[in-house]
Amino acid sequence: MRFNLALLTLCASMVGCESSDTITYDPIEEDRPDTVEPEDDNEGDDSDDGLGDDDTSDSADDADDDRPDEDDTPEPAPDPGQLGSWTVSMLSSTEVDAEIYLPNGDGPFPLVLFSPGFQLSSVEYRSYAEHFASWGYITALVNFEDSLFGGPTHNEMQLTLSDMMDWFTSDPDVLEGTADTDSLVLMGHSMGGKLSLLRASYDPRVDAVVGVDPVDSAPPFGGSATDYPSVAPERMNLISAPILLFGERTNARGTFPCAPEGENFQAYYESATGPVMEVDFLTAFHMSFVDNPSCLFCLACPAGTDDPVVTKAHVRAITTAFLESEIQGEAWATEWLAGDGLESLESGGTFVTQSKNGF
Repeated sequence: MRFNLALLTLCASMVGCESSDTITYDPIEEDRPDTVEPEDDNEGDDSDDGLGDDDTSDSADDADDDRPDEDDTPEPAPDPGQLGSWTVSMLSSTEVDAEIYLPNGDGPFPLVLFSPGFQLSSVEYRSYAEHFASWGYITALVNFEDSLFGGPTHNEMQLTLSDMMDWFTSDPDVLEGTADTDSLVLMGHSMGGKLSLLRASYDPRVDAVVGVDPVDSAPPFGGSATDYPSVAPERMNLISAPILLFGERTNARGTFPCAPEGENFQAYYESATGPVMEVDFLTAFHMSFVDNPSCLFCLACPAGTDDPVVTKAHVRAITTAFLESEIQGEAWATEWLAGDGLESLESGGTFVTQSKNGF
């Protein structure tokens, strides 16, 4: 698998910049061995003594009857950990503060809105957007103007997320008429995971939610419960969409825990009343889930002992199977989550899973 990269032009802050079709990701099929026809042991033997012709014919017919029909051979299940079959273009719009990853095709493509963590940029999550878009999901990495001191509150940001949902589901010109506006997924890391769950507790348009180490608490200098409402347990019973939660416990305790115990992914799981799965990464840390775990703000969270590249690859694979099962209704993906696919990853010992409420 390789990427074919064209010129990338980003519009910092999306002001005065027209939408641009800038990067193309081109999945290449794996080489397959050429089909070899079986040799005929009797090739070149023209002898015909006229004996046993009928028996030979009958035996050949019987053999043909026993041979499986090639058309009945099942296709191997897709691998959600690999890039999908769609090439992808990254573009932007002056109307919304987001990087948009658009599959190159006619669609319709479901929408995935990915919200970043506190003080983190959308650029830290590009590997997720590239992956999901290659599977046929229009993926937007949204931005919020959060701040250590002041700035929008969680309630204001979830309302901004609602406005973004309105814009994306209006099938704007930049999406070229390819959006499936009836299929909407909210996903986010840390604060973005909380905002996704918070918005889903208000909005029936949300078809699925993915929280990547979501944190329910307010920022260090946060304010009232009105400005920074808690989701777990207070609003979890209002979310009917299926939920997928990833998390870690390395940063659950300490002087400044980045994902405090009682307000981390486990709190969301325990209070969920709808279908939910929890994926607990045993040695990861809060920033294992971003593309650059060594970013300046990331240094505030004590590191784990995992390989963040592997952690993120597992998150992308499990999320892709989740989306294919819940949004596209693909039977192979449902079987992958319930069977050997997920089990083979879990057997590596990097994470453990549990689910409830009919997930």
